[in-house]
This record gives sequence, structure tokens and C-alpha cells, in this order.
Amino acid sequence: MIIIDFIVDLIGDLIGGLLEAIIPTPKSKLEKHIEELKEDEWFSQLNKDVRYNYIIWHNKKVKRYLKKPENIKILKSSEWEREKFIQLVIEEHKRFVGIQSSDQIK
Repeated sequence: MIIIDFIVDLIGDLIGGLLEAIIPTPKSKLEKHIEELKEDEWFSQLNKDVRYNYIIWHNKKVKRYLKKPENIKILKSSEWEREKFIQLVIEEHKRFVGIQSSDQIK
């Protein structure tokens, strides 16, 4: 199951990347949404952190979340959602560098 999900995500990313290369746009949805969120101090600080900046720009889960306009509106209006998003970025960073969270160890 995990391998199939990985292959489907990989194919989707490849097709999406090819389409963006063939049909250039001034800015991608991701770029626009990140620029919008940078106006908020909490996101600006998160983005300035080298560890999390990489995750924001390259992690599939985080990118997929940030590409949706409705999620950007929610992040700008809900502190609870911001905290959940920050935790997502932190957890994905830990996963990226191979650090297990206490939930995964149990």
C-alpha cells in the first residue's frame, strides 16, 4: 500500500512538474500562498528557520496543504489551525531527518 501511494505521488509530481515547465506561470499557487503567509509573523519566523524552510518548499504533505486557497484562509484566521500546521511542519522535519517522535516509539 505504501509503495503504491509513493508511486502514485511520484507520477503525480512528475506530471505536475512537466505541466509547469511546459506552461510557465508567473508564480505557482505555492509561491503565491507562501508570500501571502509571510506577511504574518508566525509564518515568517517558521519560514526563516532553515530546517523548516526546506520542509515548507519540498515536503509533499506540506506543499499539498499550502496549495489549497481554503487552507490559507483558515491559517490566517485560526490560531488552532496555525498550531496544527506548525506541528505538521515540525513532525515532517523530524521524519525527514530520521528522528522518531515519542508517539512513534511506543
